[in-house]
Amino acid sequence: MELFYSFILGILQGFTEFLPVSSSGHLVLGQALLGFDLPGLAYEVTLHVATAAAVVLTYRKRISVMLASLKPSGTGEAAVTREHRLLVWYLVIGTVPAAVVGVLFKDRVESAFDSPREVCLMLAVTGVILSLSRLGKANPARGLVWWRVLLIGAAQAVALLPGISRSGTTITAALLLGLTPGRAAEFSFLLALPAILGAAVLEFVSEFSQGAPALPGTGVLAVGALSAFLSGFLAIFFLLKTLQSGRFDRFAWYCWAVAAAGLLFI
Repeated sequence: MELFYSFILGILQGFTEFLPVSSSGHLVLGQALLGFDLPGLAYEVTLHVATAAAVVLTYRKRISVMLASLKPSGTGEAAVTREHRLLVWYLVIGTVPAAVVGVLFKDRVESAFDSPREVCLMLAVTGVILSLSRLGKANPARGLVWWRVLLIGAAQAVALLPGISRSGTTITAALLLGLTPGRAAEFSFLLALPAILGAAVLEFVSEFSQGAPALPGTGVLAVGALSAFLSGFLAIFFLLKTLQSGRFDRFAWYCWAVAAAGLLFI
């Protein structure tokens, strides 16, 4: 695979992973419309890890305190430590729905990747979901509790279908539950870490069970990872700005346009 090809795929993965437009949906449609094939599981896992690293960089201070909160502490524990420890548990709770759906409906989810037309319909559904985000009424006093986290996790589970945006559904769910845009985005992106890394590990283990996967050249992996990391970081920054400006629902028009184009040309 050419380095330029790897560069383009990395950019596509990085931007669509965090913008509410469905990275999996874009890859399925890209394969159908442009006729390209993904270069193998090792490359895909590398891109996923690179995009996860973009989240770690963005929220490095928050993640650092979360990890520190897991260490045994003495009496007089600070409130901030309890808050971050709770956040760790909320990430576990929020990941459960997608894990359960992924196991129970694995074949159904995988079959959706073979149907570009179904992906187009799911992109149209994503547009509807994003348009509903304007109905959310932010309440700064409203935070995360277990049942809100479970509902956001259920939204992430729906996004296992290609064409349904993970960031779009989870952020919209959080906004409809009254969270502020900043809190909604932060929890969505942090919730992406176990989802992205967990899926990558499971795919890699599954592939190894059938024999060691072929590895692309070091240069190909490095270029793809770097472009995915940088574009993912920019996508997070852009999405945060968009949320603060109250224009999150405008991504719906893009999803509808891509869905219509896909149905027209496929």
